[in-house]
Amino acid sequence: MLHVYVCPRAGVDDDLLELAQRCRSAISEYPIDPQYPDVPGDPGWLHLTVEMIADTPTSAISDEEKAKLVSELTQELSGLPGFGTEVGPPIGNVAGCVLDVWPEDQVRELGSRVRAAVVRARGEDAIQHSGGRPHMSIGYSYAAASSDKLNSKLRNTVIPRRASLWIDRVYLLDVMWTERPIGSDGTLGWQMTWTCVAEIPLAG
Repeated sequence: MLHVYVCPRAGVDDDLLELAQRCRSAISEYPIDPQYPDVPGDPGWLHLTVEMIADTPTSAISDEEKAKLVSELTQELSGLPGFGTEVGPPIGNVAGCVLDVWPEDQVRELGSRVRAAVVRARGEDAIQHSGGRPHMSIGYSYAAASSDKLNSKLRNTVIPRRASLWIDRVYLLDVMWTERPIGSDGTLGWQMTWTCVAEIPLAG
């Protein structure tokens, strides 16, 4: 499916990438698959979801339709200046481990603009969820465990607990999930990958 993401970048969001690495030792004891490698400065598949184009799979969207979507996104976002926000603290939940985004007002405005562009390009059916609170997932769970113990470990060992995120572009990505063995016992989980369709800047 096509998604619009904000992706942290080495050399720009280094304190965020360092925060993610500090979380690894805590989540490594739990059935959580990190979305980034154990390599300092490598963002891997870390992302903040802005919107999903949910009306049809990517394979059913023509090059002309993709170009229309990119054009609408470019036009809509050209009036929104780049901005900074923060992510954290890390929180364990049923889905894995996330970093909440705060302040979130400008992130929500970004989402509203992206949705407006998507609707113009593809119609109302392309938007099929409410969006929820902005967050960045640093790992997805593949089995059950106690989030109480995980959150206690995250609180006591991951310091500082917040990091900056600079947003001056979004990416239109073709996102895929592949089932593969993740746990030491061969438990199956889903690995995210993507290919970039377009990089779309905000206003300079």
